[in-house]
Amino acid sequence: MELIVTLVIGMIGGLVALKLKVPAGAMVGSMLSVALYNIITGEAYFPQDLRVITQIAAGAFIGAGITKKDVLDLKLMIKPAILMVSTMIILDLFLGYIMFKITNIDLVTSLFACAPGGLVDMSLISADLGADSSKVALLQMVRLMSVLIILPPIIRHIASSNSGGTNKAKKMGLKEDINHDSSRTNKVSDNEYTKKEEYINLTITLIIASITGLIGYKLKIPAGAMTASMIAVGALNIFYNKGYMPINIRRVTQVFAGALIGQKMGYGDLIALKSIILPVFILIIGIIVVNFFIGVFIHRVAKLELATSLLASAPGGMSDMALVAKDLGGDAPKVAVLQLARYICIVAFYPVIIKLISSI
Repeated sequence: MELIVTLVIGMIGGLVALKLKVPAGAMVGSMLSVALYNIITGEAYFPQDLRVITQIAAGAFIGAGITKKDVLDLKLMIKPAILMVSTMIILDLFLGYIMFKITNIDLVTSLFACAPGGLVDMSLISADLGADSSKVALLQMVRLMSVLIILPPIIRHIASSNSGGTNKAKKMGLKEDINHDSSRTNKVSDNEYTKKEEYINLTITLIIASITGLIGYKLKIPAGAMTASMIAVGALNIFYNKGYMPINIRRVTQVFAGALIGQKMGYGDLIALKSIILPVFILIIGIIVVNFFIGVFIHRVAKLELATSLLASAPGGMSDMALVAKDLGGDAPKVAVLQLARYICIVAFYPVIIKLISSI
């Protein structure tokens, strides 16, 4: 009964947040509503088995969004992708270490809070490695909102000040890029399957994700359930174009993820969050500095347009940054490809690096 009540409260909170167009609303609304319920009553409940299922579903959704064309496009962008991901990991680990030294937040939580991955993914993975997932989720939410609210005006100003960057992008046929990007960023939902094919592909996807995810979990790989299912479903989609996860499952997964995090937040955690003011300030300043440094570095070394480089290195969502690119003079398809590289590498490698650091 406690589980049912927890999930119902999470779903209501998620739906409200989606209606209000909150970034990652299904998860954030679920997390806050379940947290409030647990702070008041102390009766929120979310079992370990559902956590593993949630991670498997999240990995399957990421994998289902990877196509053969993404891999082929990535070959053309291999140099900037390697430069961006490696530089981003180093600088964000350094930012996390600074947060750890200046605040009273532990090292693992600080590192995950600064991770340039998805809000849902980093929050879920952090729980496996002993981090305070509630603080990770809150700080990741700040990061996401900062990226979407603060960075675009800054990038617009820098790009327009750069010698003809915006005009050059327009001359290259921005409209065509936008159309190409639109088809790319919605590839999961736009596959023209019949209803029968949808059910078959969804079944195949869930079976493969479940088997590989459980193997990853049993092998005790960091974030193994999510990482293994993501790789397996990605391979399925690349080679056979059978990976399929409808958007509604993603939202349900986010609701479950939010409930998982929210049920860990009690009254004591609420009091402790007073210390989050300094970490938030560090995070926002750090995001701006790190993004600018990486963007300029890629721009000069890989010879990409400055706006494209800045947007590609911004730790927001792939579709969000690619769609913002059209308004800022960036190359939307290139932004999408580099964002995909960042997303996959951070989910796959960042937890392993943090585990190694924390074991030293």
